[in-house]
Amino acid sequence: MLTYLKSCRKRSLLIRRKPKERLKKPKLSRKARKAEAASRRNEKLARRNPDRLQKQLDELKAITTSGGTLTSHEKTVLEGLERDLKAVKKARETLGDAAPKFGHGHRDSGDRGGFSGRGGRGGGVLGKRRRDESESDEEDVPEDVKNIPMPRDTPPPIPKEILDKWYSKRRERMARERGTNANSTPLGENERKIGQDNPKPVPIVEAKTVYEAKPIVRDLRKEAVAFVPAAVRAKIDKLKGVGGLVEPEEADILERAGYMGKRVEEKHSDSAGDGNNSLHQSSRAVVMEEVEDEDG
Repeated sequence: MLTYLKSCRKRSLLIRRKPKERLKKPKLSRKARKAEAASRRNEKLARRNPDRLQKQLDELKAITTSGGTLTSHEKTVLEGLERDLKAVKKARETLGDAAPKFGHGHRDSGDRGGFSGRGGRGGGVLGKRRRDESESDEEDVPEDVKNIPMPRDTPPPIPKEILDKWYSKRRERMARERGTNANSTPLGENERKIGQDNPKPVPIVEAKTVYEAKPIVRDLRKEAVAFVPAAVRAKIDKLKGVGGLVEPEEADILERAGYMGKRVEEKHSDSAGDGNNSLHQSSRAVVMEEVEDEDG
C-alpha cells in the first residue's frame, strides 16, 4: 500500500512539471508578444486620417460654441473622437516616416466618414455620391458661410410648386437624353388620343341604393295544420287504432281533452243511420203469423 501511494505521488509530480517543460520550447516570450501587438495596433491606428477626425471634432464643438446643446449620443461620439485622435497622433509619431500619407483633395470634404449634426445627404450617411461634385465643392463657399452651423432637426418641407417645376425639368432632361421610343408611350386608360386635346367631360353617375321593405303575409291556418305536436299526433293515431288500442280510462281522458268530440258525433251519426236502415228494412220485411185452424 505504501509503495502504491509513492508511485501515485511521483506520477502527480511528473504531470505538474509538464507545463514548465513546455515553456522551454522555442516560442516568443511575453514581452515580444506585447511588442508585436503594440506595433500591429499602431499600424492600424496610423491608417486612419487624423484630419478627418479633427474635422468631425470641430463640427461637434461648433454646435456647443454657437449656443446649441449636444445629445447624449453626440456627447459619447465627441469623447470617442477625442480619444481616437490622441491615439492616432501618438501612433503616427511612433511610426514616424513609415506612417501612411494622406492627400488633401476635394474628395476629403465630401467623404462619407464626415459627421454633421443633421442627417440626409452630406451628413455622414452612407449613400450614392453626387455626379456633379463641382457644384458642392467647398472651395467656392465663403468662410463666413462655412462657419454657420447646420440645424440638427429635420428641414421644413419643400413647397409643391417648386417640386413640380423641378420634376418637370427633370422629365424634360431625361426625355432629351433618351430620345423618342415607342415603349415610352403609355397604353390603356393613359393612352394618348390624337386630335382630342380637350375631350368632353363624361357626366358622373351617382350610385343610388334603394332600400325596400314589404310586409310578410302569413297564413296561420296552413301553419296550424302543418304543425302538430308529437304528443297530439300520437294521441290522434291512438284513437285511429294505430300503435295500440285505447283503454277506457284513456278514452275518458281524451274525451275530456277534446279529442273524442268528433268521434262521438260520428258514432251518433252512424247509430242514427243504422236505426233508419233497420226501420226501412222492417217495413219491407214480410211478417209471417201462425193462424189457428178453427175446425181444429
